[in-house]
Amino acid sequence: MHRSRYQQLEKEVSAGLAAEIPEHRISRFMFMPALLRLLSEGAFVYRAVAYTLRSLIGVLILAALAVFFTAGKVIFGLSATGAIAGGILYQFCYVVSVYAVVHVVLIRSRDIARDKPGAVYMLPLGATLVRMVGEAYAAFVALISLGSAIFIWFTGQKASVILGPLGHLFPIMTDASFLGGIGFIFAGVMLSLAAIIGSYMLSELMLIASRHSPHPPAKLAALPSPLPVKPVATANRPPRSRSRFSS
Repeated sequence: MHRSRYQQLEKEVSAGLAAEIPEHRISRFMFMPALLRLLSEGAFVYRAVAYTLRSLIGVLILAALAVFFTAGKVIFGLSATGAIAGGILYQFCYVVSVYAVVHVVLIRSRDIARDKPGAVYMLPLGATLVRMVGEAYAAFVALISLGSAIFIWFTGQKASVILGPLGHLFPIMTDASFLGGIGFIFAGVMLSLAAIIGSYMLSELMLIASRHSPHPPAKLAALPSPLPVKPVATANRPPRSRSRFSS
């Protein structure tokens, strides 16, 4: 009787262990706990954002080349020599503006990669990104407005002819007169100043909020596995007796 009871207990323990092994194996393929632990580390998030911004530079250059060649078709479709010269000067300002944007993104990505995140790290990161967007927009709009004004003066046409899809960056379009070109430069400078002031103010507000945050985010270093392995209780297992059950 004791031997049959002992064999029954051994079968129950074996069945319990067999039921737990598949869960343990499945948990090895669960990547979300490890990903959440990495996202809770500011250093990993900063590196990931910095690498993403550097990858974004390549996309920006490709998009800029597409706009450059589209504007080139418009320029070489002009008849007068002076008009073509104005278009070439616009293209020069456009290239300089693209360089300014790329350089701003590169500088800010380096700043993010070198920063040492604290307990609250997303607000400082957001502050840097907001500054980057404002600086890139301001540099691009200021230089494009200058090039568009030159195009207006040389060709006597509106800036929308050469801007194409970039016209969405300028909510105000002037006429094709000499004063229209001056007004276009003025509008671009005002938009640039507004972008710088607005982005820097928002960035500083985010930094102030991060310094006075009362509840820093908790770390997820001790994040449990989604399929924990339950220990099998063996306290009630009877001791093996050689004298009684030995054959």
